[in-house]
Amino acid sequence: MQATKYRSTGPPSRSVFYWLPGWKAVAPKLLIPWGMTLLREIQLLLERTYGPTGVNLEKFLLTPSRNRTLSEMAGTSAAQISDLGRVFLRVANENLRLGIHYDSSVVEALEERNPAYGLNDDNILPFMVFIEELDHAVHAALKFREGVRDIHNETFVRDLELQAKVDTYLILQKYCAFFNNPPQVTDADRRWLRACVFDHDTGAFEDPRLARRYRETNRLARRYAGHLDRLSPKRRTAEIRHFRKLAYNQKRDRIAALRPH
Repeated sequence: MQATKYRSTGPPSRSVFYWLPGWKAVAPKLLIPWGMTLLREIQLLLERTYGPTGVNLEKFLLTPSRNRTLSEMAGTSAAQISDLGRVFLRVANENLRLGIHYDSSVVEALEERNPAYGLNDDNILPFMVFIEELDHAVHAALKFREGVRDIHNETFVRDLELQAKVDTYLILQKYCAFFNNPPQVTDADRRWLRACVFDHDTGAFEDPRLARRYRETNRLARRYAGHLDRLSPKRRTAEIRHFRKLAYNQKRDRIAALRPH
């Protein structure tokens, strides 16, 4: 499928995502050339791990007015989901229509406390929102390229949620490791990240379906993250690439079969 099969659901917002400075070390020292935005950097990191989407997701950022319109169209259950960040998906005429929105508070928090200079209690939650929504978009695009069209199926949505939790945890580890000497994740880092990524999500929704979705995917992601922590970097990369290609039910069975830690 060609990149032209993707369409934005509305005009892109102005570029509010800051440029990473090139005159001093920033994290993670992976593939940041001069002038790359944080959004582009995270997208390329995900694509280098899982495969190319064929599009630049910076072009799919929504204006606040377009976000309000799509949120109203999404229905009552969607109103229970946090409005700090959202991804909108629709298949029309064999095209995937996609839009990403971040609340201004998320953008402002990341601009004021740039995670490229370090993670702390002030910027980690906005950064998690930033990563998770972008992760949803990347994996939805990859699945669409692979022929998946039933994007509103509950297993499809749960798969995106599970994958986003796992990827967010791993990306945050890279940021933590960069500032350590030696540059590796410590046990204290892992405890802090697990608390932020998994304990913060309580799954408290009025809609029972939403509550079950988020509680299950959070529980599965936490257990799988523990498994990944025990693997070498090379084995971890091979594992998550294989894991991504599994159907949601297969992922759930795979995690259930892991030995407790």
